[in-house]
Amino acid sequence: MSKRQRKTTQAVIEKRIKEGRGTGHFSDYKPWLTIHDVPSQGVVTRILGWKSDRLHHYFSEYFELAHHYQLEWALGCCDIREQYPLLPLEKTLFIADKLGVKHPVDPKTKHPIVMTTDMLLTVQTEDDVRFVAHTIKPKSKLNKRVLEKFEIEKVFFKDASIEWALITEHQINYELVKNVEWLHSAKNLEGNQISKQLIKDLEPILYEAIHSQDRPLAKTTLQFDESEGLNPGTCMFVVRHLIANRLWEVDMNKRIVPTLQPLKVYKNSVNGGNGYGVIQ
Repeated sequence: MSKRQRKTTQAVIEKRIKEGRGTGHFSDYKPWLTIHDVPSQGVVTRILGWKSDRLHHYFSEYFELAHHYQLEWALGCCDIREQYPLLPLEKTLFIADKLGVKHPVDPKTKHPIVMTTDMLLTVQTEDDVRFVAHTIKPKSKLNKRVLEKFEIEKVFFKDASIEWALITEHQINYELVKNVEWLHSAKNLEGNQISKQLIKDLEPILYEAIHSQDRPLAKTTLQFDESEGLNPGTCMFVVRHLIANRLWEVDMNKRIVPTLQPLKVYKNSVNGGNGYGVIQ
């Protein structure tokens, strides 16, 4: 398979626009850049989104992915569109000129690049649906040039009447992030040999055992695997599935360590918990 064009030229920009990059919602969205479009530097991640039901592409070493996890848990966030392009290019060129800063260019071709924001979120409240742009960067990397580029983004979204926010480590709840990461692959049953009926049968007895016993979660679930003749790990998957789907409620702001601690769970019959207010 030939390598994709990684140099920015007008022809490459027009080709991506024609491909529908930066358009669509949920599973139909196509990010402007994918992991195939950038040089391999550091850690890159593709993860199947709970809300979008598509693969998301992240380039940073865990920082963007961490924010993705907490947005997956936030009830108000309906959709996450990463690598969202600031188009048309002429708009950001105009803003940069107005601000008196250099517009980002391709270091090889010197052609202006299409700027992207890390995430454009669709946020639903009781009254309306709105968009919120999130740019994600640790404070240690907020140098003068980075802040200049962020100012272009900020003005771009202000002109579009879209709220823009800079997310640093101070907005990342790492206890929540680690818990969602632990739950993430258990939300859906596709690819697993665990049926809805098995979960329905196991849920009440597992709940009673976990709720009444003061011992690590892993010991309780392994005991049920053995007593029910199930493959090891089955009951732990069921627990993760029930929490991920908010049928059981736990304190997601406290790190879950199943091998060392018991887990306090409660049946959630109202609205599935209150999430984490990262986009309030």
